[in-house]
Amino acid sequence: MEKAVEPIDYLRTITRRWLLIAIVGLLGGAVAWGYAATLPAQYQATNSVFVTSDRGETTSELLQSSTFTQNLVQSYAQLATTPTVLGPVISKLGLNISTQALASRVTAEIPINTVFINITVTSRSSTQAVALADAISDSLATAVGNLAPKGPDNLPSITVETVSPAQLPGSPFAPNTQLIVITGLLIGLVLGVLYALSREVFDTRVSTEKDLDRVSSDPLLGKIGRKKRTDPAGLIMRVMPHSALAEAYRRVRANLEFIDVDSPPRSAVVTSAVTRDGKSTTAINLALAMAERSSRVLLIDADLRRPSIAELCDLEGDVGLTTVLLGDVGPDDAIVRWSNGLDVLPSGAVPPNPGQLLGSAAMKTLMQRLLLEYDFIVVDSPPLLPATDALGLSHLTDGAIVVARYKTTTRQQLATTLESLEAVNARILGIVLNQVRERRAEVYYGPLAPTTRTAALTPEPTNRVTATRAPRATFDETGRRSSRTSESTRSS
Repeated sequence: MEKAVEPIDYLRTITRRWLLIAIVGLLGGAVAWGYAATLPAQYQATNSVFVTSDRGETTSELLQSSTFTQNLVQSYAQLATTPTVLGPVISKLGLNISTQALASRVTAEIPINTVFINITVTSRSSTQAVALADAISDSLATAVGNLAPKGPDNLPSITVETVSPAQLPGSPFAPNTQLIVITGLLIGLVLGVLYALSREVFDTRVSTEKDLDRVSSDPLLGKIGRKKRTDPAGLIMRVMPHSALAEAYRRVRANLEFIDVDSPPRSAVVTSAVTRDGKSTTAINLALAMAERSSRVLLIDADLRRPSIAELCDLEGDVGLTTVLLGDVGPDDAIVRWSNGLDVLPSGAVPPNPGQLLGSAAMKTLMQRLLLEYDFIVVDSPPLLPATDALGLSHLTDGAIVVARYKTTTRQQLATTLESLEAVNARILGIVLNQVRERRAEVYYGPLAPTTRTAALTPEPTNRVTATRAPRATFDETGRRSSRTSESTRSS
């Protein structure tokens, strides 16, 4: 079962993807700057008026007059944005605008515990903002005079006087480019963090050791890098024996040797969750790495569904494992010496019942015999999710090596594969993470010379033993061996 994500994992994700987060943040700031550049400049002008009452001669009357004025000043502030005040302003200045549109650009505020009204006007023109503020204050004074109660001399009891005329603004107050850019930058950073965390949550592909730890506690035997396009074609251990990739396979070999110091494994079945994870190339290169330490190493192609070892090793695959299991030839006649210290047993003809052949008593007897003759045996098997052949083979060997491909195999696929092996009490030797994208590939001993590299591409024909080809096995529709055979010989 996959382990839950810990909070520290999110922090590591943010740290690991800091460059992406920074790029998204800068992109957000750039978009905000571009948006601010499209906004028109806005100017503000403020005019302050004082509301007073001349009613009363005694202290008590003046106090009542002040209280009366304070009660009315809020109403007068609202009056400043009504058509009663703004209509005359539009006519006076000859504006082509409605009173509702002009009211949206006017605000009237009253400082606490005062009878001042601050009239603020916003306009795209600084001079127009000043003219509007002064005109509105004058129109407000006229409207208040008309609406206020009359005194003894038929004069208004409430008057409005301008105490601070509007001043020409030196710079626009909007747009606030700096604030908009900072806001866009912060929004971009937040989006970058959310994207990085969503990748951590929804991207279930295996890419780090932490991903493997969340799936299983089985050891990581090694990470195999990705071969460059400029590297020569062929198997790494043959064409690039001194490269960092070859050293990665040797590290897998060393880790296998130290899994159990008292009783190190002498055989392993190599499998994967699905196809194209690189299990076959891993099996061949691991066998070549083992052959550097021992002269008796055998590679068996037990993938009887889609065999590939013979093609990768440039061998004939007509005679092989299936031929031996059917009893047409002995193991000595089917096994081919392919490289110094490494023998190969190809798959042979593809049967219709691969699971039955691999689970037969003949396969068990063959493995017991080969383990007496070889120091180490590598068995390539089909992927475990499409086929279950690797489950039985894991009990014929000392354990299974599971190959997972970097950013291709999902954690669920890997977990299901490991759980299937554990369900049959199979020993899991470890996991190999294949096709890892490294930041830089370092050559261990230096690049190979052209002559050496060319020589490595050429097979070793003198080291292959001569074997007599047994009658070729064919199968009928029921999966039984047909009586039709043909005699031929093969010089290996």
